[in-house]
Formats: sequence, structure tokens, C-alpha cells
Amino acid sequence: MMLAAHDLGWSARGAPILRGVSLEVPEGETLGLIGPNGSGKSTLMRLLCGVLKPEAGEVRLAGEPLARMSRRRAAQWLAMVEQQAETADRITVRDAVELGRTPWLSPLRPWSAEDDAIVAEALAVVEMSGLAARDWATLSGGERQRAHIARALAQRPRILLLDEPTNHLDIHHQLSILQLVATLPVTTVVALHDLNQAMSCDRLGVLQHGRLVALGKPQEVLSPALLRDVFGVRASFLTDPADGARIIRFHAVS
Repeated sequence: MMLAAHDLGWSARGAPILRGVSLEVPEGETLGLIGPNGSGKSTLMRLLCGVLKPEAGEVRLAGEPLARMSRRRAAQWLAMVEQQAETADRITVRDAVELGRTPWLSPLRPWSAEDDAIVAEALAVVEMSGLAARDWATLSGGERQRAHIARALAQRPRILLLDEPTNHLDIHHQLSILQLVATLPVTTVVALHDLNQAMSCDRLGVLQHGRLVALGKPQEVLSPALLRDVFGVRASFLTDPADGARIIRFHAVS
């Protein structure tokens, strides 16, 4: 498996946040993580990328324990886009995106024209080329999110982790970013709030109270019973006449 978690557990101030989570993500798959606020999605994402160290269990990349890998080598494997990754430094958009090349640079491999081309491509795919010289502090929340995604793309990872990447984005950029992610030749784990957007993932993992309560294809996982029990809503399923896609309509539980 490209990415695997085995019996992961993590606590904060003695309170369990994540318990007994195991999953495997094969190469090329897009796995969506869904669940109510506080269910443990962000914690799981941070454990999968090594930002947090598990109190129990382990994460493996291509069969090798993540804990035994250097940060540089791990960063050549995977890139993470967090919900709120900010900086107080006076940098430009291009400066921020260039940071994605750091894992690949060394005294024997200095910055080159190839790195320039990779950064330019990353800016272009998130429609930020025209803002490359802008000061970071002048960007809107949505523009910063797109720049963070460009930085992750510039890293050229084999595994891309995105924690609610459409937060702060308008509907145009929500759709364009998700369409972009779907076309990337990488293994992807993405935490999402919008369950209709989650329907496009290859598989979904559902978190509730820090536990993985369901894992499978969207049409199998997103049942009316699960949506009621986990999210507290009634749901009905419609078919989009334009393309035949399945759409969820939500109703308050009376």
C-alpha cells in the first residue's frame, strides 16, 4: 500500500481525540475523509503526514514506518495542505510556492531552471500566475488557500494530503481545485465538509467521535441510516438530469 495507518491513537490533555483508526490507501486512489466537526479528521491528517506523532499505532509509507524516515525524505513522498497554515513573514506568493521545492534542494543540487519551471506550473494550475509578485499579507483567504495548494504541487509529492482544501474558496475555485486534484497523478487523501463533493472520491472514510465508523465506496457508505446517525440529518438521493450524477438533499431531523 502507498499509505497505511495501523491502530492510530492520539489524545490532547488526556482526552482521546483519535482511537483505533486503521486504513490503507493504494497508489492512485483518492480517499475522502468526512465526519462532523470534532470527529478527528484534522488530527488524522496531521498524523498521516507526520506533523503529529501517534501515541498508539503507526503510519507507513510504501511499507516503511514514517517515524523512521527523515523529514526531508518524508517530504519528498508527501505534501500536506492544512486548513490554516499562515505566516507573518514578509514574503511574496512566489516565495511561498518556492518553499515547496525545499525537500529537493541540497548543496549538491542547488536551485535550477527546472525548479523555476515547476513553480511556474504550480502557480498556473491554481490560477495564481498573475499574483506571483503580490505580498502575502495582501491576499484574501481564498487566494492564500490556492497559494498553499500551489506550494504543495511544487513539492511534486507522490501522496497529497488536503485538509478541507475548499475552505475560503468561492464556488468557481472550489470546483476548479477539486477537478484539478482529480487529475493529478498522485495518491490523495482529502478531508471534506461538503458531502456532495465527497461523492466524487474513490472511497470515503467516515469519522465519528475519533473512530473510523465506515470505509468504502461513496454509494455504499453514504446511506440514509449513516447520515442520520453520524450527521444528524435526513437525506434523500436525487439524480442530476444533466450528467446522471447522484446528489444528496438534506433535511432537518424532526
